[in-house]
Amino acid sequence: MTMHLTDQSMEGHVLVAKTSLNVSSSGARGKMLSEDLGQKAAALLLEEIRRGGCIDTGMQSLAFVLMSLCPGDVARVRVGTLSKYSIEALRLIKEMVRIEFKVVPDEEIFSSV
Repeated sequence: MTMHLTDQSMEGHVLVAKTSLNVSSSGARGKMLSEDLGQKAAALLLEEIRRGGCIDTGMQSLAFVLMSLCPGDVARVRVGTLSKYSIEALRLIKEMVRIEFKVVPDEEIFSSV
């Protein structure tokens, strides 16, 4: 069972949270109610909204890799709190591709641009 929750901001940004029930373990179906799965998805969506980014925490590193492939200073993205994985991805990009990102904290909503 998988659940997707979608939210659209006043500026038109669409945020999605996805959660699923792991049915690969024996008898997992039925151990979690649909309402509990919905509450889990809602909590994930609210956490991403609280972080203030335009992309979710799990996709930050992918965005950084794709931005490193662009020529010059043409890419810009607003992310929430940087995850440890994203920080390591930025270090690897700097080491491998010789590209350094300029990270500017946005004090108003506590996110990074």
